[in-house]
Amino acid sequence: MKSQIPGEQLGEAVLNSVQYGVYPDSEEIISADVPASALPVVLEILDRARNDIKSDIRGLSSDAAPDIDDWISQASQLHVDIEKSKEVAHGILQRAEGQKELQEKLQDATSKLELLRGEVRFNETLTETLEQIYTIQKSLEQVQEDALADRLAEAIGKLDKVDGDITRLQSIENATAVGLLRDRATDLRRAIVENVSDYWDALIEADRYEGRITIRNEFQKSPEFPLIDVHAIVDALTKLQLLEKTIDVLYQSFDAIILSPRLTLATDRTIAAILVSGDDIKVSGRDPDIGVQHLFEDFNVIIEYLSTRLPLSVSTPLSQILVPSLTSRLISTWLASSVPPSLEGMQEYREILALAVKLEEDIESIGWTAKGELLDWVERAPRVWLTRRREASLDSVRGILSRGFGKVKSVERVETQTVTRKEQLFNNGGGDIWNEDWSDEGNEEPQVQHTKPPTEDEEDVSAWGLDVDMEVESDHPEVPNPPIIEDDDDDVGEAWGWGDDGDDEPPLSPSGIKETGEIGNGAEANTDREVTLKETYNITAIPESILEIITKVVNDAETLTLPASKSSPISPAATGLFSLPTLILAMFRASAPFYYSKDFSGSMFLYNDSLWLGERLRELPETRTQRTTAVNPWIAGKLNLEPEIKHLEAFGKRAYSREMESQRTILVDFLDGAQGFANCSIQPFARECETAISSCIDRIRDIYGHWENVLSYSALLQSIGSLLFTVTNKVIADVEDMSDIPEAESQRLASFCNRISTLEDLFLPQKATEKSLPLTPIYTPNWLKFQYLATILEGSLADIKFLWSEGELRLEFAAQEVIDLIEALFADSEHRRKAIAQIRRGSVGR
Repeated sequence: MKSQIPGEQLGEAVLNSVQYGVYPDSEEIISADVPASALPVVLEILDRARNDIKSDIRGLSSDAAPDIDDWISQASQLHVDIEKSKEVAHGILQRAEGQKELQEKLQDATSKLELLRGEVRFNETLTETLEQIYTIQKSLEQVQEDALADRLAEAIGKLDKVDGDITRLQSIENATAVGLLRDRATDLRRAIVENVSDYWDALIEADRYEGRITIRNEFQKSPEFPLIDVHAIVDALTKLQLLEKTIDVLYQSFDAIILSPRLTLATDRTIAAILVSGDDIKVSGRDPDIGVQHLFEDFNVIIEYLSTRLPLSVSTPLSQILVPSLTSRLISTWLASSVPPSLEGMQEYREILALAVKLEEDIESIGWTAKGELLDWVERAPRVWLTRRREASLDSVRGILSRGFGKVKSVERVETQTVTRKEQLFNNGGGDIWNEDWSDEGNEEPQVQHTKPPTEDEEDVSAWGLDVDMEVESDHPEVPNPPIIEDDDDDVGEAWGWGDDGDDEPPLSPSGIKETGEIGNGAEANTDREVTLKETYNITAIPESILEIITKVVNDAETLTLPASKSSPISPAATGLFSLPTLILAMFRASAPFYYSKDFSGSMFLYNDSLWLGERLRELPETRTQRTTAVNPWIAGKLNLEPEIKHLEAFGKRAYSREMESQRTILVDFLDGAQGFANCSIQPFARECETAISSCIDRIRDIYGHWENVLSYSALLQSIGSLLFTVTNKVIADVEDMSDIPEAESQRLASFCNRISTLEDLFLPQKATEKSLPLTPIYTPNWLKFQYLATILEGSLADIKFLWSEGELRLEFAAQEVIDLIEALFADSEHRRKAIAQIRRGSVGR
């Protein structure tokens, strides 16, 4: 229960809160209730405090009463002063109103004065303008009189002054009188221009129909008129600001009538003859002399004619147009065509350079501006000649290719190498197919041994043709066994540059070996042999022509390095000439594929031509370097064709590889038509298989017929062997993929294999005898496997087991391959199971 607080305490708390904003400190007072009975006490305390405050205020007011009286007195005086100021302001306002009326009267009088002055000025201006118009009118009459009297200079001078006077009439430029004066001045100027132009045409007459230009010094219209000379007309044209335009027209006429006909070579190989007669220069008939010397003579005649008959004020600006055009066309046509494409005609070229210098000097001597174009062309003579030589060389390459193959010729490549081979010799040992055609003094016939055919990776090395047409020059009567080709095959291939573009590059076939060293019977030794490699193949006439161009370029470069050529104007071009073979070979590589592709054997010819050209070019720097080192060692090192030769050889090999790949694709497409030889004994599948085999055989024989007149024999056998390998490999793969081969199909497949085997006659040695064996296993790595496949297809189980155990079937087929073929050919039986088991046992023992 809240405590009861006395009313006095509550009143004091409220008074302190109202008067001072202070709250009571006692919590009891703050939380106490204010009963109604306490309100009178609280109000009484508040009234008492209010009365005390009023008493304090009254006391303070009585103390400040004198000051307040002073304030009231001052306020009254201020009011009086304000009233007086209002009266003064009212008086000022009244006086200002009177001043305004006077100002308005003054402005009115001033306006009237200005109006009178304007009238006076207008009258004065009008008088002056009328006087100017009168003066202009009189001047125009004088201009007309002077123009009619052919006093052209005076007329133009006065007319210019009239134009200035009319221009000064800007204030009345829209007035009718001024417009009439302006129109009359324009008409007079037009008449004067026509008159001056007529005189100019009379003094300088251009007759395009007759092909003639006439330049006169003076002209008189009639006896009553004064004599007009060209200087007066030039002065008049200058004042009329028409001289530049007139000179342009003169140049166009002179160019069309004289210059262009002289610079244009007609279809009959003649040019326009230039003749100067009196004041005339004209085209007179045709001149068969199209030499550059004669052209310079005519230019001298033209320049002398213009410079002596035209005023300097005309000839100089005319030369600024004529000379650049003349020299530009002279350089781009006649001088450019006069540059000899070789060192032949160099004396005439020197004379032309001298004439160009003289023409430039003659132009400068008469005060004309030549701009040095001819001198610049002379200074650029080495570069100009080199450019001409380059263009001629590249054009020659294009011409050679466009003329076709020309006469095909046989060439022989010969190279001697000293090689070391580790080999086993036997007294009575016979050779194998590899060296079948080797011969010695005893003319012994080597026996044939079966060797494992090389793998596909060894195809290039095996196709070197070391077994074909080899002539042995030896002191020993023994027939050497074939060398054992070991890991240095890669070195040999690298030395020949093979392998850059595939494995299809045909190799060189040796035809002679000259060996040294003594080897005992049955001894194993290292034998040093000097091997002479020979190869005959066919090339077109193209590479010889290309070689001739390059040789000529190199010869000319060497000639320019000689002391005798030091004074030659093109001797600095010697270094640049050594870069031309690179461009020539690049042009050959860029253009040859198009032209060679027109022939069936074009790619093979391109291969032969590229390699032959590379060999000849490789020989070129050796002899040239020896000749030039003594003269200029720095120049001797400039002829470096080895990078280009490598590019050329790689280019030829790519052509060969692309052709081989193309033919392989065609053969595979033929065989794909057989659809894996499934159902090859049933129509229509039998017909498709027959067509595929016939197409492949015919294609290979057709290719052989075309390529045998192109490639060397070893290269031909390698190429055909590679194509045959593609066919046999495809047939073997298709047959091995067959899970079931009925007897009819096996006989059919065997017949296909036998038909393909007829291609073996393409692989006989080049100098074959009745006892010679085909070289097919050497050039077709899977040939023996293919033959065994035919035997398996038409053989019995006993035959297959015998070939596996006693023969060489296991050398060509894996055991699983033979087992798969047996399972496809023969039905399941005890005999088949035993045969398969025997083959498996044999493979394990192997």
